Amino acid sequence: MATLYGIAGSLGYLVIGTGNLCEAMVGYTTKWGDNSSDLNPIGNFTVDEVLEIGSVLGVPSKILNKAPNDGLGGKTDEEKMGIKYKEIAEMIETGNTEQHAKEEIIKRYKNSKHKREVVPIYKFERKNYLEEEC
Repeated sequence: MATLYGIAGSLGYLVIGTGNLCEAMVGYTTKWGDNSSDLNPIGNFTVDEVLEIGSVLGVPSKILNKAPNDGLGGKTDEEKMGIKYKEIAEMIETGNTEQHAKEEIIKRYKNSKHKREVVPIYKFERKNYLEEEC
């Protein structure tokens, strides 16, 4: 991410995120890594919705049909997590899925809450003249 932001900054560009809603809900993302971007147009779409969008946009099926894989360790995302993206989407959309997956999704959701929130900072009463200027 540091490299992407370095290049973007030198060119006056923004960094676009590629994480989807399913990944975010179970924390399958790296804080300050793939979780960092200036905007993320697919961040509120499930994996299936992202694939649908890709199909409409003409993304080659070779790419759309490739099993999601972070490239670390030779296993797919689903193998590493022990749950399927369809189960995560089902939990998001209906609040229910297979019991074993439901338990894992809830556990991962709770444990990754910090990845979905703005970094907390200590705040105290301070006059900020810049805010008045702008």
